[in-house]
Amino acid sequence: MINKDNIKDALHTLGFTENNGVFSKHFTHDDFYLRIDCNQEIINYPEDKGFTVNERQTCNFSSNENFVVLECVHRLFERGYKPQHIELEPKWKLGHGASGGRADIFVRNQQNKPLLLIECKTAGREFEKAWKDTQHDGAQLFSYIEQEKDVEFVCLYASNFSEKENKISIEQRIISHKDNITILNDDPKLKGFRDAKNVKERYAVWKDTYKLEYTEKGIFEENIQPYQIGKEKYTLDIDTKEIEGTDIRGRYHEFRTILRKYNVSRRENAFEVLVNLFLCKIVDETENPNDLKFYWKGIAYDNYFDLVDRLQELYKIGMDKFLQQEIIYISNEQIDKAFWPHKRRRNQVKKEIKEIFRQLKFYKGLDFEFIKVFNKEYFDKNAKVLLEIIQMWQGIRLKTDHQNQFLGDMFEFFLDNGIKQTEGQFFTPVPICKFIVMSLPLEQQIQYTKEPLRMIDFACGSGHFLTEYASQLESLVPTYKKNPMSDYYMNIYGIEKEDRLAKVSKVSAFMYGYDEIHILDADALLPHAEIKEEGFDVLVANPPFAVEDFLTNFEEEQLNRFEMTKHISDVGNKNIQCYFIERAKQLLAGNGTMGIIVPSSVLSNSDAMHIKTRELILQYFDIICITELGSNTFGKTGTNTVVLFLRRKAQKPEPAEIYKDRVEEFFENWLEEKDSRGGEYGDIDVVQEYCNHINIPIELYETLLTGNPSAELLETEMFKGYAKDFYNNTEITNLKKKHRKLIDDLPKTILKELQKQEQKSEKKKLVVKIKKSENTETAELQSNIKQILPERIKLLKAEHEKDIYDRFLAYITENEKEKLYYFILAYNSPNNVLIVKSPTEGKEQKEFLGYEWSGAKGNEGVHYFGGETVNEIQTPMFDPTDRQNSEKINYYIQKNFNGDSFVLPEHLSAYMSLSPTVNLLDFSRVNFSKTISLVEKARRVVETNWELVRIDEL
Repeated sequence: MINKDNIKDALHTLGFTENNGVFSKHFTHDDFYLRIDCNQEIINYPEDKGFTVNERQTCNFSSNENFVVLECVHRLFERGYKPQHIELEPKWKLGHGASGGRADIFVRNQQNKPLLLIECKTAGREFEKAWKDTQHDGAQLFSYIEQEKDVEFVCLYASNFSEKENKISIEQRIISHKDNITILNDDPKLKGFRDAKNVKERYAVWKDTYKLEYTEKGIFEENIQPYQIGKEKYTLDIDTKEIEGTDIRGRYHEFRTILRKYNVSRRENAFEVLVNLFLCKIVDETENPNDLKFYWKGIAYDNYFDLVDRLQELYKIGMDKFLQQEIIYISNEQIDKAFWPHKRRRNQVKKEIKEIFRQLKFYKGLDFEFIKVFNKEYFDKNAKVLLEIIQMWQGIRLKTDHQNQFLGDMFEFFLDNGIKQTEGQFFTPVPICKFIVMSLPLEQQIQYTKEPLRMIDFACGSGHFLTEYASQLESLVPTYKKNPMSDYYMNIYGIEKEDRLAKVSKVSAFMYGYDEIHILDADALLPHAEIKEEGFDVLVANPPFAVEDFLTNFEEEQLNRFEMTKHISDVGNKNIQCYFIERAKQLLAGNGTMGIIVPSSVLSNSDAMHIKTRELILQYFDIICITELGSNTFGKTGTNTVVLFLRRKAQKPEPAEIYKDRVEEFFENWLEEKDSRGGEYGDIDVVQEYCNHINIPIELYETLLTGNPSAELLETEMFKGYAKDFYNNTEITNLKKKHRKLIDDLPKTILKELQKQEQKSEKKKLVVKIKKSENTETAELQSNIKQILPERIKLLKAEHEKDIYDRFLAYITENEKEKLYYFILAYNSPNNVLIVKSPTEGKEQKEFLGYEWSGAKGNEGVHYFGGETVNEIQTPMFDPTDRQNSEKINYYIQKNFNGDSFVLPEHLSAYMSLSPTVNLLDFSRVNFSKTISLVEKARRVVETNWELVRIDEL
């Protein structure tokens, strides 16, 4: 507010010259002075040049509003208005029986006809109340119009002086009193200002015909000539400004207030429309900086149909340019062309018109509907909401040539409160995104990779990971490379299957200033021309979990690109996370790093798909760190998750293939391998390490390797477990039953064999003799059977025992081949696994995360511990301002990625531990499902006089 205490500072700011307490300013365009005597507290307007003052009470310091009038008149002079066209406090009757009233400033045009009435108010509450009154019934402004019916514009005006910033800011609401013929011609039932007979009817025209329209610019801007109020062209440089410093929650509250005012209850839909509008504005700033289309020009120069048409054109350009989606848009030029039959037959014209109507009827989505539109009335209602939202953003610049953290934070706030998270789709909280990206060894990767790093998030959702990764590159790339930052940004790729979220990601990238980021509206599990196999150095993602019937979206050929497909038990399988992990294996280049959020069940579920997933992890990745996140991480979902920090193995051919062959060679040629110490591989000692790990002497294990396991080996606990599992197997049980039946049926079998022999015998006489007596025949056959049976039983039992044994040997051999294979893979991991575990108790878990979720109305979303923004968060996981803070967990994950040795600090010991990869796998179990435990498997020998019995045998 400008008042007596700061008027001198305000005048200095306006460029006045002081002489002994008298301030003056010379205006050369008409050679006159504006003088303020602060000693006498008098304001001297240039009445000698025709300036009219009707009431002297305006020319003193008695009211703060007088300073607003002074500042406004000064601004008019600055724009080139002449003194003889300005009048203070013209007095009129306000109507029948009214006491009278005075407008603060009355401006005539160069023909001396009424042009503009200005009502001045002090900034803040007084201005806001006056504007609400105006919207309610027209208040003072429309009463003044009734006295000057030919006036073209009225304005409610306030100015404010900030002593801290030494800056004067203004607020204005400009209402056009000029009829828009386009609007009136469109609907003959509408009344114009020309039809109004009194204040009430005049206000009704503004409310009903022109929907209470106003503009906030059009008088004092640099690119507006004096006496030319309003304009048809708005430019990026003059008519927009950057948004830094605006209250984010205040902006969101303003947005929600507009929605509530018009009873817009579909919050998610409203946010999606807002994203569409952001996309339009970004396109506008890029394509039309000198003639902005995303701008309401005022009712004197614009109408709803033209505004929506401009938005549709911008939206089409944005969707095509940034998301490669073709949107139907029929321009007025296309319609005019279709109706123009020059050199064409009438049928051709008809065909083109029908095609236009078909596209509009069936293909055109309603991309800017806050309120569902189905007739003219609802079009106008929706346009009113749309207009207020546009006016909220039209003066703000969304695109900048630098990273705009404020815009990004603001967009995140709108996003968190704008989209309801649904099954299988939960946005990653920003602190978790920061933690994951801060844990990756980006410094080392940037330094030792010749080309700019290629990064991908193949389930990018709202784009959190993409913008976080880009923001962290800002300080890292210049340290190690001379490449422009754009080289790195253009190598960032996001894939999102849902088109709504793909738009959100692209808009988010623009909001942060990372225009070059690629967003693909596609299914990440399918090949795409822009996505190169084994072509990415960094992958961070939070892919969807448990999506019902996702397999039904794929063709057989597409499914066969995944090894996972061989392990599907039914097409209703919902383990999409397993496919995403295999997709990560396909996309990452050698030594590529990954931080991916998956459900904890990936580490332990015993179904075929999850087992295969763990096999792929062990075969193709080095496990750097597993971070267990608590149930509070994702708010109400309560999903138990882990972050897998993995590095893609770089050797070619794949180590997994080599180790598979080596295990086969160990079992086929053990003695030869032993003599040569593993030949050129020199890897024979790994078998000794495996025997040590499972606590079986290698001398005993060698009997299995040579194909003749000793009785002592078979008496060890693990092999006894094999035997129990093998002999209890249904297949073996049924086989034994079959064997017993063969033995039980042996007498009958021998009888049939003897009878066949008799029939073939050349001793015809003997056969005849036997046939003479049936008793004799039976006795002789029984005698023969008794002689043959014992030996045959012995032979058959031996044969059966060998069959069972061979099967048992094959069973234990295959199991041990698999265990030895995965032991070798784990044993050859170049690093121990860093295990990070979140506390389980609610309060401690929230302190670990550094945030909590709130569902309180008006205060929904994530609330950070330590400050309002994520850059002030307090958590042991990371320091938002320092990637290399050795007091934080992410620092040690980086160290483990880099292969550096380190000692875990005492204050983090409650959260972190280190373990060799082999100790996270349980090789003692018969059913080796490759479960990855987050508790190191301790090997204990129990000294006891009692017989040890496995719990599962009780």
